[in-house]
Amino acid sequence: MIPLWLDGLRRTDAAQGTPRLAALCMILMMLVPALTAFGLTARGRGPREAARVLGLARSTPWRHEVRSVAVALTIPLGLTAAGLALATAAGWYTPAHLSGPATIAPLVLSALLSVPLYFGEELGWQGYLLPRLLRYGRTCGLLIGGAIWGAWHVPMTALGGSYPGHSVLLGIPVAVVTAMLLGTVIATVRLATGSVWAAVAAHLSLNEFTLPLTREVSDRLVDPLLAGPLSVSTWPVTALAVLGSWLAYRRGTGRRLSPGRAVEPR
Repeated sequence: MIPLWLDGLRRTDAAQGTPRLAALCMILMMLVPALTAFGLTARGRGPREAARVLGLARSTPWRHEVRSVAVALTIPLGLTAAGLALATAAGWYTPAHLSGPATIAPLVLSALLSVPLYFGEELGWQGYLLPRLLRYGRTCGLLIGGAIWGAWHVPMTALGGSYPGHSVLLGIPVAVVTAMLLGTVIATVRLATGSVWAAVAAHLSLNEFTLPLTREVSDRLVDPLLAGPLSVSTWPVTALAVLGSWLAYRRGTGRRLSPGRAVEPR
């Protein structure tokens, strides 16, 4: 993000577009985690073993993998829809119409072209970092990973990237909490499927579908701090999803370790 800071870029309005320099910097930024993860792993294990360790190699049948990706695509859409319902009830969002094929088709094309970028992030976060964080326990590992993900976005958030028009003293804490919640959801997808591809699908759905659709469905300018997948109105819904996945995990662990006995959370 250094070139953007030197260029003096500041996003002050949600209607403001993305300059070419900013787009280029974000593309390079998204590729850094994967390049770093693969380079560090391949240095000690070789390229083939690195692919397996990082979750690139297929660990489940293709049909299961496709189903996992399909489900992962719907998760951010469901969380955002529920969050928008809360934002509408609070008066922060005004849905006006449904999106048609003319809106959806360009989003699908953009998503397909952007797969390498989201792979560039998730190979680093979920393929390399997550397994190392699990040594601190599943709950702590997921939350720490989300916090690191949020901190990684701070240079862009400080430029008004996620919450234009708001003070960085507000935007940065909101971005970190949002990243901890959504990052936990994406990491849970990775753990449930054993592959980074479903995590890629969830992250792609978050950015390529839920963010633009939130704007398209409304006929008014949307404040991303109050409505949308990165907003405070989606926090309760995402927190419930995180709690539900944690309870399901603890119940499954209890059955495996000691049937009939409660297991104390770590």
